[in-house]
Amino acid sequence: MKAANTPRHTFTRTCAALLTAALASTAALAQETPATVPSSFEGTYELTYDYAQAGSPISNGTAVTVVIAPGNTMCVGGYTLTNPVLRNGNQHEAIWKESTVGIELALSSLVNGYNEINVGSTSGTWWGQLRGSKTSTSTTGCGSTTTPTPDLTKINELFTKAQEKFAQYFPASANAVNQTLEGYTYRHYPSTGMYLAIADGKVYVMGGEYGNSPKEAGTLDAILSELTGTTVEIPSIPEGDYRLTVTGTLAAEIPTIPGFPGGGFGVAVDFPTLIKDNIDPPKSSDIDDIRDAVKSALDSVNFVGDINVSEVNNSSAAFTFVIEFVGSSTAEGITTKSNYKLRYEYTKL
Repeated sequence: MKAANTPRHTFTRTCAALLTAALASTAALAQETPATVPSSFEGTYELTYDYAQAGSPISNGTAVTVVIAPGNTMCVGGYTLTNPVLRNGNQHEAIWKESTVGIELALSSLVNGYNEINVGSTSGTWWGQLRGSKTSTSTTGCGSTTTPTPDLTKINELFTKAQEKFAQYFPASANAVNQTLEGYTYRHYPSTGMYLAIADGKVYVMGGEYGNSPKEAGTLDAILSELTGTTVEIPSIPEGDYRLTVTGTLAAEIPTIPGFPGGGFGVAVDFPTLIKDNIDPPKSSDIDDIRDAVKSALDSVNFVGDINVSEVNNSSAAFTFVIEFVGSSTAEGITTKSNYKLRYEYTKL
C-alpha cells in the first residue's frame, strides 16, 4: 500500500527540488566561459532582421548596423557590449548580453566564419536573426578607440560634492563606496535607497522618487559646474530660427536696516515665463557669447558679477542651459537686487 503524503514528506521533497534546481542553475552558469572573437570579424556589418518570432522586440525587415571592434566589443543600437561568452561548450557562438533590456546577441560562427547573429532573450527565448554581410573593416565609433577612460578625479569630486550638498539623498557613509557595473561607476546609499552613477561622461540617479531605472541628470562637467559654482564650456549651437523660453526663480535681496535683523536674499519665487520667437541662439562656446544672449533676453536687468552656466544639453532640435547670477532692476526709482536661477531653452522652429 502506498504511504500517504504528509506535510513533512512534502516539505522534504520541496527542499530537495529547490536544491536540485539551484545546483542545476549553478552548473548552467559554470558552463559559460569567456569568448575570444577572432580579429577577422572586426568591422562594420549592415544587417536586416529576419525570422521574427512571437514576442520579438524587433520587426522583420528592420535594418541594423553592427560593429565588431577590438577587445571582444560589439556596438549596436547605441549600446556598447563587452565580455562575450561561450555557452555549454559551443565554440561557434560568442554571446553578448544586454541586461537592461534583457537581450542576447550570438555571433556565429567563430570557427567557420561569419554566418549570422542570433537574437534572443536572456531567459533563453530565440527571437530571430540578423542577416547580411560585413561592409567594411572600420570600427570607428565603437570600443576603446573612442570610449575614454573614466576620469576618476572628476567622478570622486562629484560624489564628494553631492554628499556635501545633497546629504538627504546621498549621505556619506562607510557603505557608500565606488563600484562598477556594465560601464557605470556608481555609489549606493543604503539608508536612502539612492544610487548616483556616472557612465560615458553623463550622470545618472536612481531610487526613491527617481524610480527603479537610471535617470540622466546631465553631463559630468555640467553637474560639477553646478555643484562647484564654476563655468563650463558651451557647445556650438545648430544655426536656424529658434524660440527662446526662459523659466526659473528669483529671490529679492532683503536690505539690512540698522537695529533690525535682515540681509541676504529672501524666499525664491517663480520668474515670469519669458518667450521670444525667431531669435538666434548663442553661436559659440565662448562664455561671453552666452552672457550676451542672456543679457539681450533680460534687457531690464543689470548684471552683477559672473554668470554661472550649468546643465548644458545640446541636440539638433533644442539647446538648453541653466544660469545663475545676481542682477539688479530699477522700478519707480527703487533699485532691487535679486538672485536669479533661470533655465534657457532654445527650441528650433
